[in-house]
This record gives sequence, C-alpha cells and structure tokens, in this order.
Amino acid sequence: MSRRGWVLSGVALISFMCGAGVGFVTSSESFAERGTREPYARLDTFAQVLSVVEGHYVEEVDRESMIDGAIHGMIRALDPHSSFMSRAERAEFEGRTSGQFVGIGVEIGLRDGALRVITAFYDSPAHRAGIRSGDVILAVDGQDVSTMSVDALFESLRGEAGSQVRLTVRHPEKLSIENYVVERAMVRRDIVRGQLLDDDMGYVAIQSFGNGTSEKVREIVDRLSGLVPGGLGGLVLDLRKNPGGFLNEGVSVANLFVCKGNLVSTRGRGGVPIRSYEASGAKCRYEMPLAVLVDEGTASAAEIVAGALQDHRRAIVVGQTTFGKASIQNMYTLSDGSTLKLTIGRYYTPSGRSIQARGIVPDVEVEDLILQTRRRAAASREKDLPRALDAGVAEKAPAAASPEAPGRMAAGQVLSSDPGYETGEPLPSVDDLQLFTAIQILKSRALYPAHGE
Repeated sequence: MSRRGWVLSGVALISFMCGAGVGFVTSSESFAERGTREPYARLDTFAQVLSVVEGHYVEEVDRESMIDGAIHGMIRALDPHSSFMSRAERAEFEGRTSGQFVGIGVEIGLRDGALRVITAFYDSPAHRAGIRSGDVILAVDGQDVSTMSVDALFESLRGEAGSQVRLTVRHPEKLSIENYVVERAMVRRDIVRGQLLDDDMGYVAIQSFGNGTSEKVREIVDRLSGLVPGGLGGLVLDLRKNPGGFLNEGVSVANLFVCKGNLVSTRGRGGVPIRSYEASGAKCRYEMPLAVLVDEGTASAAEIVAGALQDHRRAIVVGQTTFGKASIQNMYTLSDGSTLKLTIGRYYTPSGRSIQARGIVPDVEVEDLILQTRRRAAASREKDLPRALDAGVAEKAPAAASPEAPGRMAAGQVLSSDPGYETGEPLPSVDDLQLFTAIQILKSRALYPAHGE
C-alpha cells in the first residue's frame, strides 16, 4: 500500500476505535517492535491517548477540536512558518494577504514568547493610534492573549468597519502599560508611495509585496522620473518594516532594476534545486543609481529584492541587518477543506548565499537614532524564533562602513499607488539618518560614477 493510502487507513482506524468506544488495543507485539517495521506505528499510540481522554477526562471533549489541536502541535514542532489551518483560519489568512481587509492594520508575530507588533502599516488605524513596531499586545477587549496563537489574535482584531477594539499594550522601552481604543477600518497593506527629494533624487517606499506591487512600483518611479528633466539622478528604495509577501512580486520588482542573471533560487531537502528565477531583459526598466533601505523588519520577499540588488552590485544597501526569513512555504488543501502551509525549502541569493536566520548585512550599517532604544529592547529576528531553520551554509558577513551625521532634506509632493494617500506633507522624516546616508551615497555615485562599478 502507498504511504498516502496507509495514512488514510490510519485515520480511519482512529475514527473506528474512538467511535466504537473501544479501550486499549492489545497485541503480543510491542509498539517498539512494530515501529521498526511500520513508519506510522505511533498512530496507534495517538489513537489510544485520544480514546482514554474521551473516556476519562473530567469534562466532555470535542473530538474534532482534539484532533485539530494535535495536528496544530505536530506542525508547530517543525518551524515557525509551517502551520495547519482550518477552513475559517484559511479564509482569515487569505484576507490578511489579499492587500485589503477590515481591521486595525498590524502585522503580528510571536517573538520571545510574546505577541509583538512587527509592523503597523502606514496610515492604518493602529498607526494613527500610536502603536509601533516592537509593541507587545497583552490583551484584546480585556481578554488575555498570552496563550493565543497568532491566527487567533488576528481573528479577535478583525470586525466590522467602524467598530472599536480595546488593546492593552506594553511599549518595549517603558515599564508602563497603556490602553488604546482603535476603530477598525478598511486597511490597505500593498501601498507604494514615492517622493522627489533634493531636486533629482527619488524616494519609493514599498509597504508589502501583494498582487501587483511591481506594477505600482513602476508607476510611481515613472511618475517621479517625469518630474525631472532628463530623469532621476538616483533612487532610494525603502524596504524598512516590509514583512514581505509574494515571492513572484519580489522577483518582478528586482527585475525592474536588474537586466540579466539570476535573481533568486530555491532549494528543497538536501539542497535539491526547486526553481531558479532569472531576470528578463524585456522587463528591466531602470538604470539610475540605486540605494536600498533595510532594517530588522525587512523580511521574506523584501529580502529577495535587497539580496538580488546587492549581489548584482546594482544598489548600495543601507540600514540594519534584515530579519532573515529565507524559507518558502507551499499551501496544500486537504480533503476536509483545511490547509497545510508547509516550509518546503530555502531561497538563495544570486551569489548562492542563504540568509535564513542570518539576514542581509547592509553595505553601510546605519542605526535608526529615532527608534534606537525601542528597537534594541524589541529586536528579534528569524534566528531568535523557536525551531527556526539554520542557514544551511556558512557565509562570512561583510564589514560595514560608518555613517555621517544627519541633515535636512527638501521633500516634494507625495505620490502613491492609492490617490487617497497623496498629500503635500513630507513622507520621510528630516531626521531619518538612514535615508540621509542613502542620499549622500547616491550623490557621491553621481560625482564619481566609475567608483565601485
């Protein structure tokens, strides 16, 4: 019998035993002996445990919930990004990744045993309320969330537009606990924003990588270029606090700036190649000098872009070491409508680097002085997660240069992939040391175009 057939038979056996109220199955053959011959012999033990619990636990138990809980536990033992989702949880997941949903607008992760805000999306209800990266969510509407899963917490934060939710939050740099009342609203997490800085320097911030992100980047860069006679003299691509998204969109964004060669490759168990993504000359569009801003919130597809541009020496990467989430997941729909999201491989930058649990080290390391205290208290990356995959290869990190002092930058009209976000207010802060450093680097490259090429 095939492995798939054996698993289905095992599940049927469990259902039969529990449904009939049977106690222990006796056999002269020990489980240890059977385990040497049958890879799924421990399913017998699982069936026995389930039967005992159903027959003797102090309260009535729901069998479906028990089995779902066991599956959740099994998958959680693998790595932080594999998960089992019921139909309802799958719908919640798709809502969060669709680019538009009703909620408060945060990306949340389990870090050091606490549910922390990774990113509060720009101009979302949470962002406007003052919730920031690194904040620990302690309670929702008075209910302790310490034992909740990330998916369960997301579900509690969702609701009808206009309804309110009360959050109890601890800021990492404070001892006090604060309460926020946040009104749910339609949230956009796939917004691309741009601005013209210092006459001919462009700035583009990508919030996440949803469907169509690459087209939005192209639109904003084209609009910025049209504001400058002769085109942009340089471009800053801001990937800070970008949690990633769809791999294909990351590849497409990188391809806008890289005309040939590999952009990223994926490998499965034992290093077996899964797929290699190559740049298309027809999709390559921009040749201006480029700097990329990253921080510890830059993850997944955002790291694919930064890694490709760095390896091809197409951009100078500025900021802080990225999150280090370089694993890929596949979605498997099961017969009952539930879904298994399973890590199937690691991805590698064009030079063959695996940045899993290590992140991308910037060419020029620059601390964010404004949030320095907060980030040091809350800093957590892929390598800090329980059961995180290792890199799979050894790699020596490059040395980082020192930044100059901050200064002020002239900023023009904000351009956005959503016209509702176009305002006259400057988007980057004038005290943004990382952005200031990137601008100075681009100006230097304009003065000495042959340097480092």
